[in-house]
Amino acid sequence: MPEKISVLARNATLRQLQVFESIARHNSFTKAAEELHLTQPTVSMQVKKLADILDTPLFEQIGRKVYLTGAGQALYDAADDILRKLSFAEQKINHLKGFSGGSVKFSVISTAQYFIPKVIHTFTQSYPDVTVLMRVGNKENLLERILANKDDFYILGQPPEELNVTSSQLSVNPLAFVANAKHPLVGKSLKIEDLQDEPFLMRETGSGIRAQLEKVFAAAHFEPRVKMVLGGNEAIRLGLLQNLGISITSIPTLMDEITQNEIAILNVQGFPIHRHWYLAYPKGKVLSLAAEKLIELLQAEGQLLSSKAFNKIY
Repeated sequence: MPEKISVLARNATLRQLQVFESIARHNSFTKAAEELHLTQPTVSMQVKKLADILDTPLFEQIGRKVYLTGAGQALYDAADDILRKLSFAEQKINHLKGFSGGSVKFSVISTAQYFIPKVIHTFTQSYPDVTVLMRVGNKENLLERILANKDDFYILGQPPEELNVTSSQLSVNPLAFVANAKHPLVGKSLKIEDLQDEPFLMRETGSGIRAQLEKVFAAAHFEPRVKMVLGGNEAIRLGLLQNLGISITSIPTLMDEITQNEIAILNVQGFPIHRHWYLAYPKGKVLSLAAEKLIELLQAEGQLLSSKAFNKIY
């Protein structure tokens, strides 16, 4: 332990360290400004103050990217450790706060947003003092948030093998060819090649479903006649209701329309594709009591949804 308080401890702020850490992680002042919701001049000023305190440059710029100097690397190691410990302390404090004035923040893949509001309603009825914050995004969005430890937990289509997370199956999420209930292919036994000339509604690049479908189509040597690329399941749903084409989508997201005979599952050989939704969070994450309770409710609803989905398909 130093006998005297260091120059950094006396003069640097946590906000300056946070800005510095973000720049170093992204190798970019612009991306750090976006992540922290600050202007780029503010970001630059905060880092300059740190460099002035230490009387040495912390970054060097090569082309459009910035890189740590030797002094910058030493400071980054310390800043990263400090910010992680503060985050861990906050998690422990939130756990102690339990259901009194706490919050639960989580992100979900877009296909999973349809069954979660019911669970949130049940949870908030029982624990009105807890704030629930849910963010919806595609697979790429969620992986970025997991990497940055932005939320308490995540619901996604496939746990990321490249990241150190704890995960468990939450519910089945079968993918099948679907069409408007009045489509002439409804009720027929089909092979995937029978759909070659049908207008196809495709999800956007970056979505988990699209990545899965590209693999399936490549294995079957099938190239869909893509009529529209749509950014989200709601847009796909509306396109199907307007009979703009066929698609492959998550059956649980269309449960109401299938029950009401507005959209139908096509009988295509090799489908449905059996997938799942997973609940995941970084290993070592300290979940609050509120987060643990919400997860319990989500797991119960996931089991119920699995049963309904199997009944619709089989």
